[in-house]
Amino acid sequence: MEAGGASSRELAASPSASSRPASFEVAEVSEDAEVRASPQMYSAVGMAMVGAAMFGFDQGNFGDVQAFKSFRDEWCIGRFGDAESCGDQGYLTNGNWNENFITWGATLITFGAAAGAILAGPPLANKLGRRPCIQVGGAVCFLGCILASYASFHSVVIFFIGRFITGFGVGVSCFALPMYNAEVSTSSIRGATGSLFQLNVVVGCFISIIVTFVDQDWYVCMMLPGFAGAVLAIGGFFIPESPRFVMEKTIHREGTEAAMNAGMRYLTRLRSGDARPEAGEILEQVKEERDIEHVSFTGLFRERNLRKRVLIACTLVICQQTTGVNAFLGYASAIFKECGIQDPIVFNSLFNGVMIFGCVAGLLLVDSKYGGRRSQLLIATVLMGPPLVLAGLALQYGLPGIITMVCVIIYGVGFQFAWGTIPWIYPAEIFTMAEKEAAVSLAVGVNYLANAAIIYITPLLMEWSKSGTLLFFGILNMLNAFFVFTFIKETKGVHLEHIPELFRSERQRRALLRAEQRAAESAASSPAAQA
Repeated sequence: MEAGGASSRELAASPSASSRPASFEVAEVSEDAEVRASPQMYSAVGMAMVGAAMFGFDQGNFGDVQAFKSFRDEWCIGRFGDAESCGDQGYLTNGNWNENFITWGATLITFGAAAGAILAGPPLANKLGRRPCIQVGGAVCFLGCILASYASFHSVVIFFIGRFITGFGVGVSCFALPMYNAEVSTSSIRGATGSLFQLNVVVGCFISIIVTFVDQDWYVCMMLPGFAGAVLAIGGFFIPESPRFVMEKTIHREGTEAAMNAGMRYLTRLRSGDARPEAGEILEQVKEERDIEHVSFTGLFRERNLRKRVLIACTLVICQQTTGVNAFLGYASAIFKECGIQDPIVFNSLFNGVMIFGCVAGLLLVDSKYGGRRSQLLIATVLMGPPLVLAGLALQYGLPGIITMVCVIIYGVGFQFAWGTIPWIYPAEIFTMAEKEAAVSLAVGVNYLANAAIIYITPLLMEWSKSGTLLFFGILNMLNAFFVFTFIKETKGVHLEHIPELFRSERQRRALLRAEQRAAESAASSPAAQA
């Protein structure tokens, strides 16, 4: 990766931009002035975001379910310990239980999600469409939850298979969700609607915390992601397909005019106002890519600009996991109890409830003149790193527990202000249609693998040092600021078709301009042109 690049304003005036159609700036203005999101667009994004809530339900439920007495009676006693080592205090230090059941129960879902996002998501989204991909993921998640609860038949093996299948379904849906959102939303509010993904994750997580607090029936609580998956699988029939996907498939079968008409049928359902200029711009991009095969996983690393964007997207999602939030969610009860919090489930409810406010604030700002992808990531890092370091020091030196509690809450708000949302938005924005399926699939898969790594090492870190765990994640959060400052470019308000140009250095843009000029001069001097 390399530093540098241009902002959207610089791009409009850059040499490479001058070789673009004159509609570059006009398209941005015309969309803002004449074309608005229709109510059906919000309905489509809202239904798709049930998939995010599905992800949130699973993020929130297992961290509390593992502390249920009924769950420990079912899975711990007689398998991983006796009544004492599986009791209210014993399970926290029961290495056999934590290492051989809880850790696998938490990580298998992330391994499954990575597999779903990499293996099944791309072919489903490419062959069937974004919407069917989201629906299939919901149905698979429902099946996995059944196997991990009512149909587990007291078998650890079946429970683990159910956890993997649940994650597989989540991965399939969450692969397509950011793509679907980016392709159906107007550019002026694309970041805000993309932020709905994380808002729904947080709301789903919060609801699962409330449910697990009120009803400690582990069967019901383990089914929560499956209930959302069932709604997603059925509700998906009532939302439109991505106009970009429709145009791309239609142009191959029936030609340009049919592709324009088909795309307009879907786009007019998603826009209020004259959608023809936007449809024309989408069609132009689809025509440019008509004879270009979709980029394979190996092809992602052949061209310099694309390779740079892939590495940025993958590093960004790794940074999201190194914030440590999934350590708090996956082991909420154990971590908060080890930090001296008397009622960890109640505090976890407070923790997740307050995070909603951070998510809403980030959503409102991400497309406004006061916010943006890059600036919010930097602000969030300041809200996350230092408080975690302070919390670790407070724990190490025996300072009042309220300090640790307040610092952890500030950290949670900071995470949802930017790091919870933007790493899901950004990869879906910075790739072309030909690149997007492989690149987003890789980024989502890397995200879940990094998630699994964090969940796996967290118990080891806690065993090593509780205060050291907080200090470890606090320092990682501050290191994330360097990456954002150096490599993240602002994509707020820039059309999807022009975002890849932001990542070219000035030298690359000049070289591209010279190549285009040479090609134009060669074409002009050819015998056919002179004739």
